[in-house]
Amino acid sequence: IIVCFFLVIGLFAYFRKDLPNLKDISGDKIGGSIRYYDRTGETLLFEDYDAVKRIPVKDDQINQYVKDATVAVEDKEFFEHSGFDVKGIARAAVNDVAHRGAAQGGSTITQQLVKLNNNWTKDKTITRKIKELILSVELERTYSKKEILTGYLNAAPYGNVQNGVEAATRDYFDKSAKDLTLDEATFLAAIPKAPSIYSPYGPRFNAEALKSRQHYILDVMVSEGMITKKQADEAKKVDILAK
Repeated sequence: IIVCFFLVIGLFAYFRKDLPNLKDISGDKIGGSIRYYDRTGETLLFEDYDAVKRIPVKDDQINQYVKDATVAVEDKEFFEHSGFDVKGIARAAVNDVAHRGAAQGGSTITQQLVKLNNNWTKDKTITRKIKELILSVELERTYSKKEILTGYLNAAPYGNVQNGVEAATRDYFDKSAKDLTLDEATFLAAIPKAPSIYSPYGPRFNAEALKSRQHYILDVMVSEGMITKKQADEAKKVDILAK
């Protein structure tokens, strides 16, 4: 036990020395939009963005449906773990060994926020995963769960140039994230896993795959007690792509 303890401490110190301090989870490294309004502050004149549309908003400006849908599909144990999911990591490790690579996920919402803030989304090495775990634990000790979830929703990729739930909601549904309905929220929550497939703007968009994933999210939300079966059934009836 003592040897293992010092081994873990040594590994932590070795990998931590080159890592950034996570004092900011605003997602500014990702980029964002500059919006120009008239003198009333109500009429948008134009929007300037460089490859990324992102409009960060506060927690109370994000509808509860999209928060619940995101937790349901991305990280059901989000409010219980301390930054990482042991079962998810073990499952990913077995898969990676079986396929001789580090392609399997297993990331929590906290880990995904670390990846997005450090632009590590394309780096799938074991070394990067260790660094990701270290920063995830530090993130959980620094910020509340609400702040981490808000940070993720303000940075998540929703297809094309849309990053963050507010920019995505405005582009897809011409409204604000606080006004999302259940069918719209689950549509958006389905996209970040694979924007190229689930986003209508994606190069490999698959409408049936999107519909299947959206319905899966609704079913998980029912099983987690977030919504009723009647609410899920009503949301499934909506032709979300037409909407």
